[in-house]
Parts: sequence; C-alpha cells; structure tokens
Amino acid sequence: ESALRFIGEIVLPFYLAGFGCVFAGIVLDLVKDWDVFKNITEVFILVPALLGLKGNLEMTLASRLSTQANLGNMDCKKEQWRMIYGNLALTQVQAIVVGLLASIFAILLGWIPSGKLHVMHGFLMCAGSVLTAVLATLILGSLMVGVVLFSRRFHINPDNVATPIAASLGDLTTITLLAIICQSLYKTI
Repeated sequence: ESALRFIGEIVLPFYLAGFGCVFAGIVLDLVKDWDVFKNITEVFILVPALLGLKGNLEMTLASRLSTQANLGNMDCKKEQWRMIYGNLALTQVQAIVVGLLASIFAILLGWIPSGKLHVMHGFLMCAGSVLTAVLATLILGSLMVGVVLFSRRFHINPDNVATPIAASLGDLTTITLLAIICQSLYKTI
C-alpha cells in the first residue's frame, strides 16, 4: 500500500471523525437543558464514561472485522456471515456489561458527595445506559459491517476507513440515544 493511496483512503474518514466529535458536542449542548439532565446530574457523569467504553467496543469491532477482511477470511459468504453474527453477538454482550458498569459508576460518583441515593434515578440510569449501549451497538455494529464489506468490495483497506467512521458516529449516536432514552424514561417516573 503506497503512502499516497493510504493518505487518500484516510482523509475523508478522518474529517468525518472530526465533524462527528463536533456534532456530538453540539448535541450535548442542545440536550443539557432537558429535564433529565437538570434534575439527575448523574446523567452528566454517565456521558463520558459511556462514550469512552462504547467507543472501545466499536473500535474493537471495526478492527476485528477489518482484520478478518484483510486476511481474506470474509471472502466466502458462509464464513463472512458466521463472523459477522459472532462478532455482533459478542459486541452486544459487551455493550450490556459496559452499559451496566458505566451506570453503576455514575450512580456511585453522584452518591459519594451528597450521601443520598435516589433508587428511581438509579433504575433510570441503569435502564437508560444499558438500552443506549445495546441500541447504539446494534446500529453502529451494522454500519461497521457495511463499511467493511463495502471497503473490501472496492479494494479499500477497511482499517483505514472503519475505525474513523466508528469514532465519528459512535459519540454522536450514543449521546443522541442516551438523551432521548433517559428523557423518555424520566417522563415516566
């Protein structure tokens, strides 16, 4: 792979990654005044923890699929779908664990200074975090599969494309879903 081809393959995805981070910040700025963010401050604590952990899941999924594609292990349709389903299932299990751990972490950090633990807020945090993690992983995992298969078909190294796209859309998707889900759950309690 020549340096010029490498640069050509990564320029657009890296610009997308930068714009994705900017748009994620804009979304967070827009939703910070929603009731759930004003009344349950632990949601703000949850945002960086969930984004960081979810980002790792998306990056490793993109990396695993890209590696298999580069090794030629995804050229056979039967093997391709077996790897896709296996990797998506693994990532879903990891997302459930990550969502639960991130919410528990945020609840504990909110409880330490005040000494007060609101049970309903804790349930909202756990449900919102796990549901966000699962839905974001489903959406972004499916997108990563498409990106890797598309890249492979057009002889583009998926390592150069999939990871930046996962980074750009991961934070944006996760913040948007977290805000919508937590606000919807907050209205029910």
